[in-house]
Amino acid sequence: MTHSLSPGLNLSQKYTITEQDLASTLKTSQVAYASTPSLIVLIEKVICTLIQDLIGKEKTTVSAEINMKHLIPMAAGEEVTCSVHLKFVEGNKLFFDFALFTTDEDVVAIGAHERAIVKKDEY
Repeated sequence: MTHSLSPGLNLSQKYTITEQDLASTLKTSQVAYASTPSLIVLIEKVICTLIQDLIGKEKTTVSAEINMKHLIPMAAGEEVTCSVHLKFVEGNKLFFDFALFTTDEDVVAIGAHERAIVKKDEY
């Protein structure tokens, strides 16, 4: 599968935590802090922004695996920076490292994520 992705690609984007991101809103907990699943969605969105134009319009990526440590709670209105880095490519598999930071540069979450490039018309 051909594409123009190479290790070292990276992107950082800022995001403000909203009420919709909270575990209490999503009913995964009763705490009013960003849920781990909402942070995973943010990570995946940043990765997709980084790579979509480089893989071709007929292709997309799907999540294959994620390993994350969620370390600091984030409340609605707080800003988080999501940084993603393409660590290596193996055929149609893409392996990323990621980190989320507070405005004070404290680590909110860290981890690794694998995505697979697929043809849109096959799914």
